[in-house]
Amino acid sequence: MKRLAIPQKFLTPIFQQAEREYPNECCGLILTAAGNPEKFSRLRPCRNVQNEYHQKDPVNFPRTAASAYFMEPKELLAIQKEMRGKKERIRVIYHSHIDAGAYFSEEDRRIALCEGEPAYPGVDYLVVSVIQGKAHGSNLFYWEPGKKDFVL
Repeated sequence: MKRLAIPQKFLTPIFQQAEREYPNECCGLILTAAGNPEKFSRLRPCRNVQNEYHQKDPVNFPRTAASAYFMEPKELLAIQKEMRGKKERIRVIYHSHIDAGAYFSEEDRRIALCEGEPAYPGVDYLVVSVIQGKAHGSNLFYWEPGKKDFVL
């Protein structure tokens, strides 16, 4: 699959969401038409429920939303139902890093993989850097099969 360029009309609202949700990480999805993975159809911000899960189960959710994201499972199910009806698919999963750079962390990698392969084949990951409440850029990471890793 060829490298994507995310249009500014999608980046601007993602950056705005990241700034609004600071000092917590934001998260969401960029969807495409199922038959055309290079043409973005819509942005779907999601609720980061990491703090709620951390409070209920700090052993399995040791991080807070300041350094992790967890999309609300019921919301994800509803989105999947919407996507089926609109013949869409997930093309990009995005989240922000708080007071840190837009890099693909070991935690990001752990969440994105299942038995050494992408949990969501064909999905790229956008990471937004938010420093002191202001978005400072982003990087898009894609799966490189030869390297068995997500790369810029």
